[in-house]
Amino acid sequence: MPSFGSYLLGAVQLVVLAGALGLASYLLRSRLLPGWAGAPARLVEVTVAVGLLTVLSELLGTFGLLYAGVLLIAAVLAAFLARLVPRQPGGGQTARGGELGLWAGVVAIVVVAIVVFDWAETAKHALDAGIFNFDSLWYHMPFSADIAQSHSTTGMHHVETVFVNWFYPQNSELLHAVGILMTGRDTLSLFINFGWLAVAFLAAYCVGRPYGRGIPTVLAAAILAGCHTLVVREPGAAKNDLMAAALLLAGIAILVEAWNAQPDPGSGTDARPAPPDAFAVSHTGWGKVRTRSLYGWPVAIAGLGVGLAAGTRLTVFAMAAALTVVVVVLAPAGRRWKAAGWWFAGGLLGGGYWYLRNLIVAGNPIPEATSLGPISLPHPERVQEGRPGYSISHYLTDTSVWRHYFVPGVHDAFGVLWPLVLVAAVAACLLAIFAGRDKLIRWLGGAALFALLAYLFTPLGAAGAEGEPVGFAINIRYVIPALLAALVLVPLPRFLDPPKRQWGLIVALALAYLITDRPDQALHDKARLFALAFVIVFVAVPALIWLARRDGAPTRLVAGALAALAVAAIALGYPVQRHYLSHRFANLTATTSVPGMDLDDAYRWARGIRDSRIGLVGTTAGFAGYGFYGPDLSNHVIYLGKPGPHGAFNAIPTCERFRTAVNAADLDYLVTAPFLNFLHPSKPIASPEAGWMRGAGAEPVLHEGEVTVWRIDGPLKSTCGPANVPLRKVPNTP
Repeated sequence: MPSFGSYLLGAVQLVVLAGALGLASYLLRSRLLPGWAGAPARLVEVTVAVGLLTVLSELLGTFGLLYAGVLLIAAVLAAFLARLVPRQPGGGQTARGGELGLWAGVVAIVVVAIVVFDWAETAKHALDAGIFNFDSLWYHMPFSADIAQSHSTTGMHHVETVFVNWFYPQNSELLHAVGILMTGRDTLSLFINFGWLAVAFLAAYCVGRPYGRGIPTVLAAAILAGCHTLVVREPGAAKNDLMAAALLLAGIAILVEAWNAQPDPGSGTDARPAPPDAFAVSHTGWGKVRTRSLYGWPVAIAGLGVGLAAGTRLTVFAMAAALTVVVVVLAPAGRRWKAAGWWFAGGLLGGGYWYLRNLIVAGNPIPEATSLGPISLPHPERVQEGRPGYSISHYLTDTSVWRHYFVPGVHDAFGVLWPLVLVAAVAACLLAIFAGRDKLIRWLGGAALFALLAYLFTPLGAAGAEGEPVGFAINIRYVIPALLAALVLVPLPRFLDPPKRQWGLIVALALAYLITDRPDQALHDKARLFALAFVIVFVAVPALIWLARRDGAPTRLVAGALAALAVAAIALGYPVQRHYLSHRFANLTATTSVPGMDLDDAYRWARGIRDSRIGLVGTTAGFAGYGFYGPDLSNHVIYLGKPGPHGAFNAIPTCERFRTAVNAADLDYLVTAPFLNFLHPSKPIASPEAGWMRGAGAEPVLHEGEVTVWRIDGPLKSTCGPANVPLRKVPNTP
């Protein structure tokens, strides 16, 4: 258990890192976009800060220098260098439509608080038992732990031999790795997604703000943020679906703000417009003004946000491609190539690193794409497969699949009003396309609709055996970025301009959230007191500080209140971390099993292991490998396999080769497990490694079901004899 001193050191390092990056992003925003203020300025600063942290970590990780101290020095240096950036000429704040006032804001704060309450309960369950999300145990957190242990971002961390997720973009895993480096533990990972929830709400507000619809767009975003698909997977885990969606929406919001930016009206009707390389300029009545267009620094920063999203999840690519078209089409006449340059510069900075790494290793930036039409692309060959990766389009006319899988899955994801949610999203896109209030909104409607349609053709969208797409309900999260971009368009049509209709819209959106997401069910959860305290500290108190600032409270008083809030959060964090680390994967039962699959005893065993090399074989162990790192993340966990061309990594086929691999890995322990049956997890498929270990000279120290933990005291025997039963080529489900 870490001491208070070590906890405080980690907290101080986090504060210094956040302060340096915050200062750097503020200075860059104030110099590159001097006329921006309020919510859009804060959104730009958040996007730039995340971009700085990502790029600095990637640069250091490329040379094996990603240590806490080195990153802190780099962040402080970035803040110093940001002061040297020349200030861009011009200014002009985005035009802002009239909001409905304080009470509408109160409604939004209450809805946001309810969403956070719902999320906090899921986070409390993770605090009580450990991270229980499947993907987080499988690859999100192992990737982060590996980056933190190796201090490098260039390695390919293999977690099993069925999928090729070591080629996934890893912006989110990199941020979790930074949290581990700063604190020495993974406690922060349980709460990082609350930050992305805040970014999503801020970006949604900025989309509606220029049109006087900031509050309704927040409520529209809440319908998605509070849906079952996100509530049960994002908080208390390292899932990154909302991170990608929030960053994508941030890029859209920055484009919206840039499109509506105007010269300062206080300078008179003869004021010159800001240069187009500072921000876009409006044509709505402030003297000699250019036609609206997208160009310059706002486009680069919006591209950074979208690039960060693409560096987080592949599922945003359709929307990112559509937004590229939007930027090029709406660029100033004769400057489209330059506008594309601004856009791609930001995008490649935010997300290009992982695809370049893949290109170097596999000869293909996206190795999951095995062909381009008739052209075969370089890709790793797989020996083992989990389940067929059908898309939804494969079943568009199959009424049986719709009845038994698609409709129940969508109902579970978006609640009883799921038809309304989906129809509203599509209708908003169509209204934007044919009756949008300006050209940008019309093109954004088209981009969102394109991304929604592209979801139907996304591989693994209906994963499972033919006629049994059991993966649909889980993978419906692939549509979250496109659906969020579409839902925030719902409040924008012109016919909703009258105040009475706006109030009607606010009431309708709030009721839709309450009815379809059913947050009232959280009131019966045993974690409700923790959730209430969480909402008070992180929603109610900041809201009161914001209201005080809005009413003219002195800046010094507001800064003091925020500092006091930060100190209180740090003080409360210590007992929270102690509780988490004392319960992390310790109290596993038949009803609260984390992760289950006959690995509960092995997880409890790993709590007492430190500074050891633990090998895993059998994909069941690989899919839940994170628990073997230990509470202090000091264990090195290695999944044993056979490297191949183009970055392939497959199961070892014979006993002799397997024992040779165990000896070469210099292991202290080895965990053998069966092959995970994705279609029927309760019926695992036999994998031969446990048989290969018998008579090899290793001692079993733990056995549960078909999972065995072996202690490796020396080299295994090289000859197998009767144990030499070869691996079946594809122990895959029918």
